[in-house]
Amino acid sequence: MEMRKLNELKATNPYLRLGTDVSELEKSIKTLGLIAPLVISKDNVILAGARRYQAMLNLGFTETPVMVVDGNALEKELVSIDENLVRKDLSKIEIESHLRRAKEIYQDLFPEPEVEDTKIEDTNVEKVTLPAEKFLTMVSEKTGLSPKQIHEAINRDEMAAPEVKEARKNGELSLSQTNEIVKLKKEDQQAAIEHIKELPVREIKKFVKIAKVKGVEEAIEATPSLPYQREYQEIDQALKKLIKKIKQLRLEGIFQTDFPEETQKLLETFMLETNENYINHGSSHTESSYQ
Repeated sequence: MEMRKLNELKATNPYLRLGTDVSELEKSIKTLGLIAPLVISKDNVILAGARRYQAMLNLGFTETPVMVVDGNALEKELVSIDENLVRKDLSKIEIESHLRRAKEIYQDLFPEPEVEDTKIEDTNVEKVTLPAEKFLTMVSEKTGLSPKQIHEAINRDEMAAPEVKEARKNGELSLSQTNEIVKLKKEDQQAAIEHIKELPVREIKKFVKIAKVKGVEEAIEATPSLPYQREYQEIDQALKKLIKKIKQLRLEGIFQTDFPEETQKLLETFMLETNENYINHGSSHTESSYQ
């Protein structure tokens, strides 16, 4: 641990996030002091702790405790990625990108499998741990994500075409839609994105199967995008959730008359404007899909 002047530190690391709201962090530093030091390279580049750095500048500090990392470029980059994954509220797309890059760095740093001696029933057995396996375990412990979630996130980032990532960023694609789309080659994703993002997941699954065998054009013809199809899909999903919740409440002995008066009126209006049997008797396709 060392002390460095704040004006000597360099906030040039592309992984840093400056300009965010650090008011709560300022309050914490005023009350408790700086709990975790900034992490910097030997040449004073901040690797982790941009928000702490910004807060201390705002509070008028002139120096700060730091931890100096003496490593190669990949090791320094990995420190910055780890900091973001553990401490920052990243978007799903950013998390996926960070995880993919972290895996690449880890495999570059540790390309060889690790061999451990494991004693099982008094017999020494060599257990081989592949770099990818150890990486998933390590990141899972740090982030709380399961190894499966991490693997799927990295796969989405590796397999998704730029147009798919942009559509997700703009809220035009859900995670479930993306998981199906990335099963296609990137060039097919690019050719189909405008059509696919209007389709519900079940239709995208159909589209992908056809596209793999007959090509994108045939798949587009076989899965027409109907007007307001996405809106219908959103309503359909919301109704399924409502029906499921009402069934759960009934099993617990809670009925419509037990709801607050305003909620009862809302449900009555809903049933009048649609079909009362939709909820009460399971006569709709939507409810039957839950049975």
